[in-house]
Amino acid sequence: MTRTHYDVLGVERDASSVEIAAAFRERVDEFKNRTYAGTDSLDDVREAYRVLSNNTVRAGYDETLPARRRSVKKESGVPGWVKWALPVVIVAAGLAWMKWSKPREPVMTVKSVSRVASDYDPTRPAPVTIAPPVPGNAFESTASTTNLPAVMGTAESVFASASQSVARVLVRDAGGQPVSQGSGVVIGPGVVITNCHVTRNGSEISVKVGNEEYRASVSAEDNEHDLCKLSVSGLSAPAVQLGSVANLKPGQRVFAIGAPQGLELTISEGIVSALRDFPDGKVIQTSAPISPGSSGGGLFDTQGRLVGIVTFQHKFGQNLNFAVPADWINKV
Repeated sequence: MTRTHYDVLGVERDASSVEIAAAFRERVDEFKNRTYAGTDSLDDVREAYRVLSNNTVRAGYDETLPARRRSVKKESGVPGWVKWALPVVIVAAGLAWMKWSKPREPVMTVKSVSRVASDYDPTRPAPVTIAPPVPGNAFESTASTTNLPAVMGTAESVFASASQSVARVLVRDAGGQPVSQGSGVVIGPGVVITNCHVTRNGSEISVKVGNEEYRASVSAEDNEHDLCKLSVSGLSAPAVQLGSVANLKPGQRVFAIGAPQGLELTISEGIVSALRDFPDGKVIQTSAPISPGSSGGGLFDTQGRLVGIVTFQHKFGQNLNFAVPADWINKV
């Protein structure tokens, strides 16, 4: 089977230019450190980046891929889906047999949590209540400063100022089934910024800010930088204050706020690990923990200013997370 340029760099067909540049740097570093375990040469990696980093050349190259893939399928005696589906079926059958064949033990339940049907969301992890719930809105109490004022520059003060402008983005297919989720940030009246890869494969988009959920649509997109603007009718949440990557230095504290794994308004703290040079500017490398669902969320400085949009992470690293600079928002 002929390897494509996407295979050489280890990226998906719909990868953004930012992801392609990051993958190229990763491959080059592996060759420098002599840790690359693949069969491709450094010249193969450079050629793959030359083709995929140029949108015009990449588009022409992409047109050659479907025919190449069809010829591969004809040569294969067994459909590809059978190769991965068969082991899954076998494992699932074995687990089911073990579950029903062994004696059942009593199950200790803590407390069931009821949900209103209209608020049902299959992508949100089900909560488990161990103690009586705290009265009122949990998110409001998190940002509350009833007893002590928040100290400027702390996680508490950043959350209090920025959390009202951070959204959860849920994308559904034509049948209303969730296909992806991410985060977003309010940057203007009825305008939310997020990553294009969050909204790419859906038919319906909704944005949730606080307890309110709104219908949204893509009003502008910059796939090269993986940034999309959403138009959200009826949204009155305040816009964040935009900062600039030019004011950042390695070692500065930053905070990521988003909805990792659907857990809305989660804040994590880290530092600016490095500022990486990319074709159109500097991308922020940060140690602030992120997870799937964080994409499109905000990276804030100690003054609560939006300095970046959380976009991707190094798939083999630990706390190697990246945010595209807020400076690029004005290019969308």
